[in-house]
This record gives sequence, C-alpha cells and structure tokens, in this order.
Amino acid sequence: MVPLPLQTTIETELAAIITELALKQPAYFAIHGRYWQSARTHTTPPSDSIPTATNLTRRPTDETQSWADLGIVVAALTSAAYTVHAYRTRAGHGYVIHADVIISGVHHRKSVNVGPATWLTTTWLTAKAIVMS
Repeated sequence: MVPLPLQTTIETELAAIITELALKQPAYFAIHGRYWQSARTHTTPPSDSIPTATNLTRRPTDETQSWADLGIVVAALTSAAYTVHAYRTRAGHGYVIHADVIISGVHHRKSVNVGPATWLTTTWLTAKAIVMS
C-alpha cells in the first residue's frame, strides 16, 4: 500500500504534470495528429518515499521529442516515475499519465486519463512484486 503522505505528494506532482501537458499537448496534436508520449522519467521508479532525480532527456524510439524538448516542467526530484502514453480509439484520441512507485519492494501504479478512454483512470494498484536481493 502507498502511504497516505506519499500519495498526497504524488498527487501534487501529478497535478503539476497534468497542467503542463494540458498546455503542450493541444499544439503537439495540431501538428502531428496525435498526442505526444514519453519515456519514463526514471529508469527505475523511486522507492520507499525517497525523491529521486528525473531524466527528462529520454524519449521513446518512435518520438523525436523528450520531456525537456517539449519544455514540460517536471521537478528535478520526484517521488514517483511518470510516463505518458498516447492512444487512439473509435471515440477519439487521448493520453494517460502513469505514476509508478516502489514501496517495500512492491511496484504500485496510479493512472490518470485525459480523453475518451475513461476506464484508464485508476487508483493505486499493485503492479507486481519485485524481489529485492
């Protein structure tokens, strides 16, 4: 389970990222006909409430722009790893933002959808247990 103080911290970080994306995604969509998607801000999600440095220069192999290239402001240290996934359904285009964190070796994820696929928004779910050695 993700501790409540950490949930509050991550909710604040997520709100800031959602605001940044709301400013950048419409222009990206107008040019490319789809929403931008990102590589995860961390190679490994932050663990046990310890804020960790982000890497905003990484990008997926099918994207030409990173978080930094688009000018999306994300804190230098965050309590979760963030990823943006774009999608297209019959109902239209959208994107989902994932927040990933590890607590006591267990990977947890919260997802926030922007677009028609409302079922992609989830509260904290246990993604998988990670064996720490």
